[in-house]
Amino acid sequence: MLAIIENLHMTESDPESILQSTQKEEGDLVEEDVLLMQRIAAGEDAAMALLVDHWKAPLLRFFHRSLRSMADAEELTQVTFVKIYRAAERYYPSAKFSTYLFTVARRALLDEHKRRARHPVDPTDPGELRINVEPDGKLRRSELEEALEQCLQELPENQRTALLLRVQRELTYEEIAAIMKASHGAVKTWIHRARNHLRENLKQLL
Repeated sequence: MLAIIENLHMTESDPESILQSTQKEEGDLVEEDVLLMQRIAAGEDAAMALLVDHWKAPLLRFFHRSLRSMADAEELTQVTFVKIYRAAERYYPSAKFSTYLFTVARRALLDEHKRRARHPVDPTDPGELRINVEPDGKLRRSELEEALEQCLQELPENQRTALLLRVQRELTYEEIAAIMKASHGAVKTWIHRARNHLRENLKQLL
């Protein structure tokens, strides 16, 4: 998240590079992930453990920044892996594994949004509450991060998800379109509007 903030500060005047992530994940390891899915389909539990180890952190970040609840993020990460496990025998690598994974993850996220709409709850995650006694410099960065989190929550779901997939996972517009079942143009518009919203609302803090 701090990497996003730093880029907002460094590239504020560049609408095409604003929010470009500097945080690198491990490589997609497409071939390895496909092989793991084949091993999972064959009943190898060890292969599922390896897949979870590779993708747990990216999924947690994706869900947490969408829901602002680590408990819910952990639950949806588990739900996603269960769905992946149960579908292993039907899995066919027609696209990058990350595209398949985040398609499943987004469905779980949309289901959670529907559940929240039916049963509103206090959005505050007790695990997120903390007393900040950091030095001034770190305090400011914490304030910026909190402001960015708030701005993300103000975005429509499609804009927020498209932006996170672009920034966190550095996916192409085509890959995001496949995950979200949308056109290339729609994805580009969502990301553009999301960037503008963040830039306008955070410019006084940068």
